Amino acid sequence: MAHELAFGDDGAARMMYVEEVPWHGLGKRLNSPPTAEEAIKAAGLDWTVARAPLFYHESVEQTGVVRGHYAIVPTEGWTKRERPVFWVVTEQYQPLQNVEAFSFFDPLIDGGQATYETAGALGEGERVWVLTKLAGDGIRVGRGGEDAVGRYLLLSNSHDGRSAVQVKFTPIRVVCNNTLTLALKRGPCLKVEHTREMKRRLELAKQLLVEIIDGYAEIEQAFKRFATTPLGDKELHAYLDAVFPPPTPPASPKKESAARYEAECERAKRHRGCCMELFGTWRNRLPGTAGTLWAAYNSVTEYVDHYYVAGNSRALSPSGRLQSMWFGRGSLTKAVAFSKAREIIESRRN
Repeated sequence: MAHELAFGDDGAARMMYVEEVPWHGLGKRLNSPPTAEEAIKAAGLDWTVARAPLFYHESVEQTGVVRGHYAIVPTEGWTKRERPVFWVVTEQYQPLQNVEAFSFFDPLIDGGQATYETAGALGEGERVWVLTKLAGDGIRVGRGGEDAVGRYLLLSNSHDGRSAVQVKFTPIRVVCNNTLTLALKRGPCLKVEHTREMKRRLELAKQLLVEIIDGYAEIEQAFKRFATTPLGDKELHAYLDAVFPPPTPPASPKKESAARYEAECERAKRHRGCCMELFGTWRNRLPGTAGTLWAAYNSVTEYVDHYYVAGNSRALSPSGRLQSMWFGRGSLTKAVAFSKAREIIESRRN
């Protein structure tokens, strides 16, 4: 999948956001929280997908149908001249339309517990996300609550058959607008596969939204524990070594293997060095949090969101960073950072 935002024929990114311009500067700006219909239209997501039959040529004049397999293609409302094939799926795959993805948050939106913040599509349109901001003051970290963290829920839906519908926590640190992603595989997350049971399970999942929101209380406690846990130089180095560990030495004596190993060692060292620098910046030296595990954790998340290149030059683009920080390697790196920070907390309890 391309690591880019999807674009329409008019050159506009298929994305909308409310008020403040995102750090990547892409998408359509709205002045106030939209309705679901407004959000879908502004994000360029007012189209559907369908399972289309596949054909093959038995001869020049005769065609046959590929039984049990279908192409997922955009249909009604699609405005681009080219109509891509997102993926080929089996009969078990059930698509979730964009409007249905938005409706997942209806209980929160209608009840005034959340508002739409951003929405958009990646690649050619095969991956869609909806980000909602929960009402309230968010999470305050530090002695006087100087470090503010917004509370968000992120839903991602794949039209290419390669990932489930997923809903996860995505706290965002206001001071530098980095995303403290709690990973898809490691953090609190709902996952619903694209099967015939999908819509029934999504309806059941809606009833768990209160439990999902309540889960933020546990996250807030973890963040506050991070902020009251001082880290000395030795402990900081050990933490960053755990997040960006050196690679395993190669078993092969070949020159190419040795060169690759040296390059990976240098890359991990560079990652750790950059995080060390960010650990000492003003953003991570707020009153009550300087020199703590919270500052170390945020040095990693800030680095991943704004500076990190995971061996792929395309990740340098703004939309590539968005893909990485929410769904790709960047998201997993931040999950490791959160997990290792919690391990430090647990070790100090014993």
